[in-house]
Amino acid sequence: MRRLLFIIIPAIVTIGHSIRPPIIDGREADLHEFPYQVSLQWNFNNGSRPTHFCSGSILNRDWILTAAHCMENLSGNGWYEIVAGVNNIAHEEPGAQRRNVSRFVKHPLFNELTIKHDIAVILLSEPLHLNGNIKTMRLATGSTVVLQTHAKFAGWGSISKTMVNIFPDMLMKVTLPLRTLEECAWDGRVDSTQICAAGYQNVSACTADSGGPLTVTMDGEEVQIGVASFGEKPCLARYPIVFSSVLHFYEWIQSAIADD
Repeated sequence: MRRLLFIIIPAIVTIGHSIRPPIIDGREADLHEFPYQVSLQWNFNNGSRPTHFCSGSILNRDWILTAAHCMENLSGNGWYEIVAGVNNIAHEEPGAQRRNVSRFVKHPLFNELTIKHDIAVILLSEPLHLNGNIKTMRLATGSTVVLQTHAKFAGWGSISKTMVNIFPDMLMKVTLPLRTLEECAWDGRVDSTQICAAGYQNVSACTADSGGPLTVTMDGEEVQIGVASFGEKPCLARYPIVFSSVLHFYEWIQSAIADD
């Protein structure tokens, strides 16, 4: 099972499965501070607690936005689930909603080797009941101008700076400085379909943070500009984290969820 593609320097690791990225040097999120964020989990069908491996954001009652690599190489006799309205994934708060996954739609150009077009949408088995603790995410469009220098990020990914993962039960949050493509320093791996944040000894994300939303505040509302894709491992914040650009993929997202 995979988590976040995190590149083992000099290699890459996705922030999902064994690649699941953690929030490094972050702090615990307030209860329902991120009502649009969900935990993607694998139910092993053996009576054990389902395991978190990626995050996602709520597009509407039926659809979740996440990273394409989050659904690669999962095996076993279990199934995917998502949990909304939760901070503590070990002891879910009252009102949390759990759904099975009916369909997983990856971008048709997703490339696991280059980690390009790392974006996907998930159709739920039944609609979520939206309320004050479970809300939809506003997406940046192709015409959105991002003037902010910092963004918000949250996740249940590893909080360890070593190769040994330590996963928190509580949702962790962090503020990340946004980087230009020139600052991204991933040896030509990054292009205009992606966004970079953190790195250079700043705070970072880590394994199992993949698929999570990178947001900025616009007109008093959180707007998603990125989907967590990959970073370095161990998670030492030496290199920026790479996100798929929601601005670039906005039209594809709308088309994918309209096909239902």
